[in-house]
Amino acid sequence: MPFARILRSSALMGGASVVTLAAGFVRAKLIALLLGPAGVGLVGVLSSYSANLSTLAGWGLGGSGVRTIAGATEGERPAKIAAVRAFGLRLTGLGLLLALLAFLPVGWLTFGSQKYWAELCLAGLAVPCLIATNIWSVILQAAGEIKTLAKTQMVCAIIGLALGVPLIYFFGTLGIAASIFIASVTPAFVTWRAARGLSGDKTTRAQHADIKILVQFGGALMLVGWLAQLSAYFIRLILIHEGGLAAAGYYQAAFAIASSLPAFVFSAMGTDFFPRVAAAKNEEEACVLAEKQIQAGLLLALPLITGLLTLGKLSIHLLYADTFDAAIPLLSWMMWGVFLRLLAWPLGYWLLARGSGRTVVLVETLGNGVMVLLPLLLIPRVGLVGAAIAFFAGYVIYTGLMLVVSRKRAGRWLSGRTIGWVLLSALVLAVSQWALVGTTNPFWGLIPTVLVTVACIWAYLRAMRTDDS
Repeated sequence: MPFARILRSSALMGGASVVTLAAGFVRAKLIALLLGPAGVGLVGVLSSYSANLSTLAGWGLGGSGVRTIAGATEGERPAKIAAVRAFGLRLTGLGLLLALLAFLPVGWLTFGSQKYWAELCLAGLAVPCLIATNIWSVILQAAGEIKTLAKTQMVCAIIGLALGVPLIYFFGTLGIAASIFIASVTPAFVTWRAARGLSGDKTTRAQHADIKILVQFGGALMLVGWLAQLSAYFIRLILIHEGGLAAAGYYQAAFAIASSLPAFVFSAMGTDFFPRVAAAKNEEEACVLAEKQIQAGLLLALPLITGLLTLGKLSIHLLYADTFDAAIPLLSWMMWGVFLRLLAWPLGYWLLARGSGRTVVLVETLGNGVMVLLPLLLIPRVGLVGAAIAFFAGYVIYTGLMLVVSRKRAGRWLSGRTIGWVLLSALVLAVSQWALVGTTNPFWGLIPTVLVTVACIWAYLRAMRTDDS
């Protein structure tokens, strides 16, 4: 696949992500102003709770479904789509049952009381909607309908914001839970409408062999995804027990900014890069695709990471409130973790698309085990910033692990060109951050951010012209 195509798909999903992120931060800003750090902490807990349940009940359908459909011949596709649809509808029912059973024990475990039971119950109703969205998104992804997915994302973000903000304003914490539910119902309906024409003949029966593959490989992916969500939930649980809901709020503020603003690169990996790697003819082609995705991700995300490293205080105050200063030191550590994601995640998607379920589970179990163990060790000793240091250190270990696994499976290390891109990008970030040490004016960060942005735009346009010629 040409480098320019990867850049275009990333930029296209980036436009949708910008709208989604803007909507999310408007909601977060309102919660921060109305309810303070504790309200933002509750958002993190409720979101993580619904994500945990949907990952568990969703049984890895997003990954296994795309891999199954994308790798099929034209004649096999209708039966594969029927299998995804049939299995997904059963999982949706399972998600609803799990949500109704889980909110009481989780409420006691997290808060030690019944104070937020109603909020957990309402947020849990998002679970079947998230699974349903997965079904239709899989069909759109496998068909290469990137533009449709991007439009769907934008429409859902705008509708969810318009309906959710009044609920938060008038109903407080219960309104937060209601907004999470609405934000899941909307994409479930919109993606269903978009995917109806691609769902194939409704009379095509799902084959037992196809469902068996979805169960087996999906189970591995479910375990991987659930471990990731569980580790995120445990980190918040540790913070609540050590510093209260406000500490979880500071962490959530830094985590939301660090994880969300470069999200257009990561969303493109899941929607366009993953199905193409799954459909690659051989391992050599898959490795080349993975390296091009790493290079494209660095080029597109570097300006944003530079901006967040050098304008962290401004970002926290703008997107949340002046009372969130405790989140500022966390953001710097997290941004370096996000930088490592640009290297690790394409390799992770490559392993997901091409590797065995056993290998995927082993690697992700080790990675997520480290993500939980490090906060347990660092937060009691270092305090709140220990959670952010653990985030960065966890990705150092995870990235090293992915490099070793990819070397063993592909028989070679990353090319010198890709390693050069990574080292140069790291040097740019380190110099940008070091140059501002000791400065008091928060706007000085605009200088390195603008310089890096101009350089990346030039490189982007040059790459587009070279690949198109």
